[in-house]
Amino acid sequence: MLERKVELLPARENSIVQAMLPWIYAVLLMLTTKWVTQWDLDVGLVFFFVLLLPFFVMLKWPNQPAVLYIGLVVMLIGKGMYALTTDPLFGPDARGYFRQVTFYPQLNDFIRYATEHITDNWLNSSAYPVFGLLYMPFYKFLDLAEPLVIITFNSFLLVLCCNMTYRLNDRFFTYELSEPGKRTYNAVLIIGLLASPALMYMSSVFGKDIACAFLGLLCTRLLLNRRYILFIIVLFYTTMLRDYSIVYILSFYFLFRRSFKAALLMLVAALGIVFWKVGLTGLLNSFMLTVFLFISPNPFKTFNWDSEFVMRTAEAVYMMISFGLSVTVFLRHKETRSFFAMCLVLLFTFGCTLVLVGFVTVTERNLEYGVGTIGDNMVRKKVPVVPILYMMNAYTLAWLFRPKAAHSMKGEACHPRKGQISSLQRISEPAYGAVLDCAEASAQERVARDRPAAGALGARNALLPSQTVDPEVRR
Repeated sequence: MLERKVELLPARENSIVQAMLPWIYAVLLMLTTKWVTQWDLDVGLVFFFVLLLPFFVMLKWPNQPAVLYIGLVVMLIGKGMYALTTDPLFGPDARGYFRQVTFYPQLNDFIRYATEHITDNWLNSSAYPVFGLLYMPFYKFLDLAEPLVIITFNSFLLVLCCNMTYRLNDRFFTYELSEPGKRTYNAVLIIGLLASPALMYMSSVFGKDIACAFLGLLCTRLLLNRRYILFIIVLFYTTMLRDYSIVYILSFYFLFRRSFKAALLMLVAALGIVFWKVGLTGLLNSFMLTVFLFISPNPFKTFNWDSEFVMRTAEAVYMMISFGLSVTVFLRHKETRSFFAMCLVLLFTFGCTLVLVGFVTVTERNLEYGVGTIGDNMVRKKVPVVPILYMMNAYTLAWLFRPKAAHSMKGEACHPRKGQISSLQRISEPAYGAVLDCAEASAQERVARDRPAAGALGARNALLPSQTVDPEVRR
């Protein structure tokens, strides 16, 4: 009988194939989208999101299919609502970005213009040609001049942002968290990012904010993996796209490296620059802006509850409640304080950065700057640090809803067998009249293990004097 040999790929080659498979599918997705959108734009958009599901599944996620299903379904529903109700050209920047699509008939014409502009201005380059280097090849490949097509491009980046945030946490998150708590943390983080109205909205308009968030996470990953040359290249482009991007890139890096002293030093430097440039008013606004990162749009303004803003305002209310719960967890569990302190320091630093950006914007327009002056759209500006906000939310809920069997009343780990003994003691309480705690049960267990059979029988009778312990229950 002939035996058939099956040659398996080496583990390294197999991992390379698995890593390349989503990107091969992404190319096929673009080709299919191009063909369908040439026939009908609306059908092409629906087709794109249907075909996005296999790409989503091919990425590395935790083994929690219900979480992934809920997050993706909510995102698709939200994206559909925003596609029907939101104008992609929502402001002057969006109209400027789209104008390049119609002004340059060929991609080569735009590349020539962008190259000349960037070589002349370098880090002072305008965001129009810099961001165009990302979306113009996409538009010219599809051969379309419809602003609504940007939804597909930004939605693709949004999925990558969510996945990269999870993968960074999966590999580099080292803050105190039990194994069941880690599953809760992953579930809340993934659903939160996929279902975030702020991210869904900003990925439905013609803007660079989702791209900035993605590039910031990519730079963080390259830096953590010590891919320094690629990091410098991507950082250079990211800085041209948003000149203060280094702030939130270092924020993510310090967060995952647990470099609290470096984060605190960055905050002190930011406060010093704000005081030097703006004064005491800037310091006060920095504190207010840090709070507004959680509660923007402002839920206390009635017009923010209009149909156009209601989902994002509801998210702000949720974040405000989550922040209150975070304070409770911070006060009750000292193990969580290093994480929350780090996040607040980093968000305060980002608030200082936004104050400087707003101050420059206001003064360039010859407007008056005072207490409470923001100078820009906070929902847009906070997008790069939204992952930190949802990391705080996920960490809070993971500690609030941690399994009681995994922790004692003091927050210390409790052995499963000790917990089982405690439950047996509660069953025998009517006959015995008292319940032993985990420490006493542990001591009796050690005595029972060291004594001979008669001593073990005595220890069992000490636990349950009025009844026999069922061996099945004991196991």
